[in-house]
Amino acid sequence: MYHGPVIDCDVHHARADDAELLPYLSRGWRDFITDRGPAGNMPLTVQDGLPNPHGFMRADTFPPGGGPPGSDYETLCRQVLQRGDVRRAILTFGDDSHVAGLHNPYLATELARALNDWSIDRWLSRDPRLVSSILVASQLPDQAAAEIRRHADNPRMVQVMLVDNPHHSPFGHPLFHPIYAAAEETGRPIAIHGGAAGWANPASTGGGNISLYFEAHTLWPQVVMTHLVSFISHGVFEKYPRLRLLLIEAGAAWLPSLLWRFDTEYKGLRREVPWLRKLPSEYVAEHVWLTTQPLEISPQREQVAELLGWINGAERLCYSSDYPHWDADESDYIAARLPASWHRRVFFENALEFYGWQAADLAPAGEAALA
Repeated sequence: MYHGPVIDCDVHHARADDAELLPYLSRGWRDFITDRGPAGNMPLTVQDGLPNPHGFMRADTFPPGGGPPGSDYETLCRQVLQRGDVRRAILTFGDDSHVAGLHNPYLATELARALNDWSIDRWLSRDPRLVSSILVASQLPDQAAAEIRRHADNPRMVQVMLVDNPHHSPFGHPLFHPIYAAAEETGRPIAIHGGAAGWANPASTGGGNISLYFEAHTLWPQVVMTHLVSFISHGVFEKYPRLRLLLIEAGAAWLPSLLWRFDTEYKGLRREVPWLRKLPSEYVAEHVWLTTQPLEISPQREQVAELLGWINGAERLCYSSDYPHWDADESDYIAARLPASWHRRVFFENALEFYGWQAADLAPAGEAALA
């Protein structure tokens, strides 16, 4: 068990309905969405094409007053913020995180702007323990960069989150670099969330489109692997040396073997990437953190910790619950699967370092709530 302070790096908040977002849209886009006569309003989220046979949400997370999980502050507060000494919960949106999966890049850009304002107004105003990701529509990287800079003076908009990939190239490609320039300029890290794949869900995998949710969930880390290799191969960390990267909801046990292969290939093929001055594993050690959820389950409990030790997991893992999803990991579960000597770093100190926070600035949970 762990009883110390906690930072939860992946909490999905949501809207009760589309009407909740409409006041945050400019008038022209609001009319575009609502003025459709008998057809009704235009849907505002990209729908997942692979339904989970058991449902995507934990059964106990549906608010008693109605609405989807993650849409009610009181329920989220009770189930996340009041479970232990939670000092910060980083909001990562729900289905709305897929704005980059929309075909219309201008609508996506407007929705990202509106969603960020909604998150500030409806959520950050409720509780100082809540901080938010900056959602960007990466269809138009220059506009995404402008959205990042718009929040430069708001310290509670703490990271830039990339989810769906609207382009054919992974996230290290130079076409995305305006986003990273703005992130470094404003002191924001980048977070790549699991599921960051193609235009439409389900996500494509290395060998083609899959057909079953079982396949999708098994191969979930593969897309994040691709983006990480791309980040390093295209020299993102050489070009933006102060940039930090968090890999969310992709597990972690795959990273040691990937880095072993990555370093080996670099030694034989570095002529193709002359801008790299270090081994890939060195860039990861300096710039990359990972969240715990979903922590892989090894046949023997100590094996996963032994494997993560190869990437200095005690100092690179950040706790995340993935609330309110069906496979969310409670802090007690993670504490039971990792060495006790890792606990304070994984649950608290690693996120402090990643986000550049000071422990003294994070009030104990009993003193934090404003609502």
